[in-house]
Amino acid sequence: MTRKEILTGIFSLVAPGTLLRDGLGRIQEAGLGALIVVGDEENLKYMIDGGFNLNVDFTPQKLYELSKMDGAIMISENLRKISYANIQLQPKATIHTDESGTRHRTADRVAKQTGNLVLAVSERRNKITIYKGSFRYEILDMKDILAKTSQALMALEKYATAIHHHLTNLTILEFDNMVTVNEVVEGIKKYGLLYRITDELDEYILELGSEGRLIVLQYEELMQGIKEDLYDLIRDYNNSEETVDKIFGDIRKLNKEELLELGKIAHIMGFGKAYSNFDKRITPRGYRILSEIKRITKKDIELLIKAFNDLPEILDATSEDISKIKGISKFKASSIVRGLKRLRNTLIMER
Repeated sequence: MTRKEILTGIFSLVAPGTLLRDGLGRIQEAGLGALIVVGDEENLKYMIDGGFNLNVDFTPQKLYELSKMDGAIMISENLRKISYANIQLQPKATIHTDESGTRHRTADRVAKQTGNLVLAVSERRNKITIYKGSFRYEILDMKDILAKTSQALMALEKYATAIHHHLTNLTILEFDNMVTVNEVVEGIKKYGLLYRITDELDEYILELGSEGRLIVLQYEELMQGIKEDLYDLIRDYNNSEETVDKIFGDIRKLNKEELLELGKIAHIMGFGKAYSNFDKRITPRGYRILSEIKRITKKDIELLIKAFNDLPEILDATSEDISKIKGISKFKASSIVRGLKRLRNTLIMER
């Protein structure tokens, strides 16, 4: 499972607005500590010692009251029952852990041994740490999450603006048939860095739960059309034998340091790693610019590119040339020619 998939599963149970998070919040407010394991009784009986077998309905208040005892608490997988309280968990001592406190060492080992969700509330630091398998995540205070989310949104907006400016300059170069490998790779780098920020934001939004509704709206507005634009950029300049989906996936896998090594992006796009290739002139197929024209469909775009091969040929074509393509009417052909001219004039005015 990916990190995002693990967090999605975890925060569906412990995000703000859930009953479990309500109970954890009460424990924190009282300055108490707690060790809670989520799992079915039959699968965990072998490591339980002492305590009380309760099998009572789960409520945040009961969880808080039971946390006043020293031992661990066990909650059923579906979070409907509190199975045990004041128990001693006995995982294998040979399981490696980097945690220092007894409660957190036990939580880490139980999670690694069983794969279950285990939560440790620190009495001293007043922090909630989540363990699941080898995965560890420390929940931030709400004010800290909101501050980090705000910073990430500002960074996202900054990169979105930078991408818009870069694509405007790229479009001008495309109309003049003056694009080089460098402009394309720089554009994809900006997209890659933007997606690194979205990875952070996705985690914050998951952690905010019901408190993140307004942030989700802002986030979706900023990301509107971003993926489609990147796909069109890749389609225009893909010089490899890989699919657009594969290239998009490979770019998404690059970390920040790798994205700054432009040779890696050039290699993924099929231009090789050598920086001597960066001044090489390349010709777009036309997907990105044609997608800016209203009233033409993706099918129309495919027909145009199949008929004329690349953008310069499409720009040189008359409405009569375009109307000869089966599936494109004279009216639509005229709209395409007018749309391209209008876009070019708009760019000249902006420049």
